[in-house]
Amino acid sequence: MRPRDSGDCTMNSGGSCLSTITMAVPTINDSSIPMSTCSSSTSAQPSSPIDTQVCLPKKQNKVKKRVIWGIEVAEELQWKGWELGKETTKNLVLKNLSLKTQKMKYRPLKTKFFFTVIPQPIFLSPGITLMLPIVFRPLEEREYKDQLWFEKEEGIFCVELRATLPCHKLECPPSLQLPMCAIGDTVEACFCLDNVGDLPTFFTWEFPSSFQILPTTGLLEPGLACRIKVTFQPLMAVIHEVEATCWYGEGSKQKSSIQLQAIAKCAQLVVSIRHKRPEDRDAEGSQKVLHFGCVAVGCTAERQIRLYNPSVVNAPFRIEIASDILAKDQAFSCSKGHGIVPPGKKKYVSLFFHPEALDVRTMDYISIMSSGCVSQTVLKVVGFCIGPAVALQHYCVNFNWVNPGEHSEQTLWIENQSDSTAHFQFAIDCQESVFSIQPAFGTLVGKARMTLQCTFRPTRPIICFRRVACLIHHQDPLFLDLIGTCHSDNTKPVILKPQHLTWYRTHLARGLTLYPPDILGIMLKERKLERDRNGALMIPIEDLEDMPAPQYPYIPPMTEIFFDGTNDLAIFPPPVSIEPMEVDFGGCPGPEPPNPIPLCLMNHTKGKIKVVWTRRDDCPFWVTPDTCDVPPLKSVALRLHFQPPNPNCLYAVELEAFAAYKVLWSYSDIEEDCTVCPSWCLTVKARGHSYFAALEHHVPQYSLDVPKLFPAVSSGEPSYRSLLLVNKGSMLLIFSLAPKSSSDITLRPASGLVAPGAHQIFLISTYPKGTSWKQHIFYLQFNFYPQYLKEVSMQSREEPLQLKLDTYRSVFFKPTWVGCSSTSSFTFRNPSRLPLEFEWRVSQQHQKTLAVQPAKGLIQPNESLTLTWIFSPLEETKYLFRVGMCVWEAGLPLNTKPPANTHYMIRLVGMGITSSLSAEAKELDFGNVLVTSRESRNLALLNDGNCTLYYRLYLEQHSPVGDDHNSPAALELDRSEGSMPPHSKDNICLTACPQRRSQYSWTISYSLLSHRDNKVGEKKELCQVSLVAVYPLLSVLDAYSMGSAEGITRKHLWRLFSLDMLNNYLARDPTPGELTYQVPTRHSMNQTPPVFTPLKLDFNFGVAPLKAPPSVVLLDLKNIGMVPLDWAFLFPSDQQIDLELWAEQVDFDSTELHQMRAEDNCIFSISPKTGSLSPGEEQMVELKYSHLFVGTDRLPVLFKVSHGREILLNFIGITVKLEQKYVLFTSTSHQFIPVPIGNTLPPRQIYELYNGGSVPVTYEVQTSVLSQVQEKSFDHPIFCCINPKGEIQPGTTARVLWIFSPIEAKTYTVDVPIHILGWNSALIRFQGVGYDPCVMGDTAPFHSISSWDNSSIHCRMMVPGQAVFLSQSHISLGNIPVQSKCSRLLFLNNISKNETIVFSWQPRPLDFGEISVRPMIGELAPEETAPFVVTLKTSVHASFYSVDLICKVYRQELMKQYHKELQEWTDAKVRQEAEFTITDKKVKFCDLEQVT
Repeated sequence: MRPRDSGDCTMNSGGSCLSTITMAVPTINDSSIPMSTCSSSTSAQPSSPIDTQVCLPKKQNKVKKRVIWGIEVAEELQWKGWELGKETTKNLVLKNLSLKTQKMKYRPLKTKFFFTVIPQPIFLSPGITLMLPIVFRPLEEREYKDQLWFEKEEGIFCVELRATLPCHKLECPPSLQLPMCAIGDTVEACFCLDNVGDLPTFFTWEFPSSFQILPTTGLLEPGLACRIKVTFQPLMAVIHEVEATCWYGEGSKQKSSIQLQAIAKCAQLVVSIRHKRPEDRDAEGSQKVLHFGCVAVGCTAERQIRLYNPSVVNAPFRIEIASDILAKDQAFSCSKGHGIVPPGKKKYVSLFFHPEALDVRTMDYISIMSSGCVSQTVLKVVGFCIGPAVALQHYCVNFNWVNPGEHSEQTLWIENQSDSTAHFQFAIDCQESVFSIQPAFGTLVGKARMTLQCTFRPTRPIICFRRVACLIHHQDPLFLDLIGTCHSDNTKPVILKPQHLTWYRTHLARGLTLYPPDILGIMLKERKLERDRNGALMIPIEDLEDMPAPQYPYIPPMTEIFFDGTNDLAIFPPPVSIEPMEVDFGGCPGPEPPNPIPLCLMNHTKGKIKVVWTRRDDCPFWVTPDTCDVPPLKSVALRLHFQPPNPNCLYAVELEAFAAYKVLWSYSDIEEDCTVCPSWCLTVKARGHSYFAALEHHVPQYSLDVPKLFPAVSSGEPSYRSLLLVNKGSMLLIFSLAPKSSSDITLRPASGLVAPGAHQIFLISTYPKGTSWKQHIFYLQFNFYPQYLKEVSMQSREEPLQLKLDTYRSVFFKPTWVGCSSTSSFTFRNPSRLPLEFEWRVSQQHQKTLAVQPAKGLIQPNESLTLTWIFSPLEETKYLFRVGMCVWEAGLPLNTKPPANTHYMIRLVGMGITSSLSAEAKELDFGNVLVTSRESRNLALLNDGNCTLYYRLYLEQHSPVGDDHNSPAALELDRSEGSMPPHSKDNICLTACPQRRSQYSWTISYSLLSHRDNKVGEKKELCQVSLVAVYPLLSVLDAYSMGSAEGITRKHLWRLFSLDMLNNYLARDPTPGELTYQVPTRHSMNQTPPVFTPLKLDFNFGVAPLKAPPSVVLLDLKNIGMVPLDWAFLFPSDQQIDLELWAEQVDFDSTELHQMRAEDNCIFSISPKTGSLSPGEEQMVELKYSHLFVGTDRLPVLFKVSHGREILLNFIGITVKLEQKYVLFTSTSHQFIPVPIGNTLPPRQIYELYNGGSVPVTYEVQTSVLSQVQEKSFDHPIFCCINPKGEIQPGTTARVLWIFSPIEAKTYTVDVPIHILGWNSALIRFQGVGYDPCVMGDTAPFHSISSWDNSSIHCRMMVPGQAVFLSQSHISLGNIPVQSKCSRLLFLNNISKNETIVFSWQPRPLDFGEISVRPMIGELAPEETAPFVVTLKTSVHASFYSVDLICKVYRQELMKQYHKELQEWTDAKVRQEAEFTITDKKVKFCDLEQVT
């Protein structure tokens, strides 16, 4: 849809807009102005097309040129704006840019519309330019095309010739990337639309939603560019890639498109409270509450909230306060209603609390909404308004008695106990009264105190009692009782005391004040009256019909002010009254005084009273007569006079009179003190002025503090407010309530005078009617002038006892399991200004099924309260409830029935169903778990039902039995109780930590919980859990010796390294001490770290001469367990803690020095020292002993399997001097294999001797000791050495053959000396066990195959760099008959991918028997496997066979290279034997020929 053409903007060729004139700006490049982007805030409105359109002239397009073989020439010549029949000439420029002369020629043009000079050769010297004229002559209106071809030695090229018609063409960039924008925000970007055509072009933009393009339409002259502004205001957080189309040309059929790219994101705002207070709540996920605390009325408190934008875009925000509150009643406001928080920045917003309602807890809800209302944070703000708390030191001042003309003074302080400023005023005219209070008005700041001076100045004998109201702005008035008595020489009235006032108020409540004291005295004597315990008079109890005597009630101060007898409003009937109470004389300019105003004074008592008026001498107002007696129930007429002393002045006074029973004028007439009645004070307010009618009264200057609303009250209750009028002028200010004021308000005082700089406090009252707001208007007239009228408007209403209920008064519960409970929230709000109390009333029959929390409570004005309904079904059915709620005004006295309340009914719907839990996996297997390690698995619980289930899980262990209950549990649940919503899945984390090696199994069961009666349901099985607790198991599969230890046989090497015992130890469980450090740890500060394992073994590297090649032993380690393991060989230094130099030990013993030498010189080395093995994985370890020093080297090495065994290995190595003999005796004892008795051909057994020296040695076994055993065995040769003497070559092992032939089932022992000729001798103890096979049967030991024989059958041990391996490194042939053959098939494997291997088996002669390998030699292609057969042919003698077969392998390529070099060396040697070289330079060639 295209925009309408309204607001079009037309451009002319002069570079200006018809609608607005803009400055022409030259473009930067040849095509358009570069794009520019700018962003704007949310509040910025898109500007009009007139404001955004800019016309930019374009530079003339330069001719595009190219360089071909050193010639610079234009790509195209174009003719525009041509006319029919006219020739137009353009020059084609050719320029030689090379350093040589260029030769070329051109062909004639093909068409007749383009022509040039006759073609001829062109020669261009370096740097020379040639201009070739080309003429165009059109004959019709159409486009023309041609090509001008040039020929050079290098090739040909052409120049396009084109004549075009005038056309419309607009260009814009292909795409425009706008800045990232938040939802609800606005960003802008600009680009240029160029008119590259020949005609003025009208354009119209068509664009999608969320984008706006300005100007939408326009007219663009040729050669000009228009700056187009794109505005992006997204509504969804998506990536926008849209196309905007510009339609132009005849009929708007041509188009030019631009791709608009923009990213819209959701802005995030994190709202927090700045400078938190303890009462604030700012936790995430809960209702945020900001407390302003107590704020004085009329003051403003400020708190701040922090808005943080964690997103990458601007975050526009809007702050709103609840809209359903009357604007005049809003106590909270915000400094900023909207704004923007930049990315990653913070902004602080001030919130203000300016309360007007006294002693009210005010709360409201402020919504902080991010752009597009994507997210909203509701902040609850709470504040309490406090007013002044003014108190008096005493509330009664007793002046006792004084003589006429004298005065009595007393001080009294007034104190403001609040922090709020207090304005006070005593309602008394101190000039006209016998009592005066100075100051009569004032201001008290918070916690301030002021001293008042109270004076009693009577002029005649009189009894004076006046109750003076202290009016306080924003506080209920206080009352001060002033009493005093004046005695003259002739008249001595009763002295009034404070006790009389107390009795008087009690008598007033009992109706006895209308009787004079003398009558009360007589009634007391006649026992018609009696005294109570306080001394007050009362009617006898029997006459009251057992009713308690009335007491003076508490009268609220405001009630006492407004119910003062005016307009027939009084709490008690007045004993004496006067009418009128206010008199306005109006204007009395003189010279004649105005007529007196009649007054009527009535005595309502049953006794005679005397009235005395108090008047100062210069008062312009007075009453006549000033003293009079009034009979009971009679009235008297008085006259009020006014005589203004000065013209053009204002006058207002309050005249005062005291009326008392006549009998009180003589104290001797009073017999009972309790019958004394204080006087009554009568006041008349009079006002007038002396201005002439033609004169304008002086202008009042004042300020009036008027609240907008009356306080909230319930139905039928009055509402009171105070107003403050301040006279800011320098003259008196007289006010009065105008007659046209509303009749439904009452103002106290209605008239009066305010001195310059003084203030007047008004109290206003009304009785609100109806729940809608009603406006009250009253007028104050100042200075008796009709034009000086102040209109005051206030509003009031009768607060409805209503609540706003959510969810259409319906509550729905989700399906609930029978026996369990579900909850549903229900929110309601108090829209009134009164705190309300509520109570939900659930019927007795539904109380087991339905409950609410809280069931009753208090809700403050404008507060939202969320309740929780609890539904606990008893059976599987559908439930429907109707529950009522009563609402009434809060704060009523206890045990008082509310006068009015409101009822609400809501509907609650729920359903009780049954369901169960299940486990996704019925069996959960941890597999193999390392002892003391921790592994976790998730147990998936499924709730396929339609209700939420509350469950408790139980774990029961079946095996192993007998675990200590005090030990940590081998399986733990991350939680044993929880809840699951319907159709949900929950994961329970099971953590296994077994403490010993065993197979564990558990059963996990569950039971459903009932929240109603805390009962647990039936236990049901969920799943089975199992695991196998294991230790890491490591084993040595094979050992291989190299270097100087190459001559040691594998069996001998197995014994030297105690590998059988090592494997035995590794297969056992570790001791607790070994698990002190479960992984290799630096834990010691000593050179010799402490050992935590009782296991110790020797690793004997044998013996070799000094400087001999190192003795290398390769061990094949395999993880035979079920869990991965880490192993490490730890030298003493690996267990030491790195210390500073000053902390290291200085003195070392010989052992420590020996270990330090071994480590520092790397005599023993291990590679690698640490490793990790997965189950079934093997790793080869190289142990090396370097023969650097003569002697025996020892080093304790700790072999540590992490979380497993820890074995101390004593590395032992011996280095001897050159030419020194040394035979290695592994042990001082040798155990023969057990042999059965009665065997006529016992087997031959082998005892090995290893020559570790560098020279051959001869051994000799002293067989003479064997005869001693023979003699003891009936001359039977028990031990027989076959080769008692022999020679051992260096680095080889000699086999000494023995025959052990027992004749009894016992152990035979013999100590045999073995002499090494030229060296030491050794005494070896040989032991053999004879057994009876008939007795032992199958348990008879014959040949105990060691671990290296059986566990290594299928082991392949790879030396570093070895590319060939055997299918088996050991062959165990078992028991073979004598003089027989036994063969085994093995395979030789070449694992190299590109090398051919040559192998050769080394023949190994046996002392008896024969062993052979077929084939002995051969080749193995890459990745080829060759079989071979090993055959053992036994001898005639029963023997044990143990032999090492060696197969040497070579790389064929290296072997060929070796043979080639060997042949070359042989040929060179032969040639050198036949040839010679003459080195004598004097010998000549001719001499050589002669010699030849």
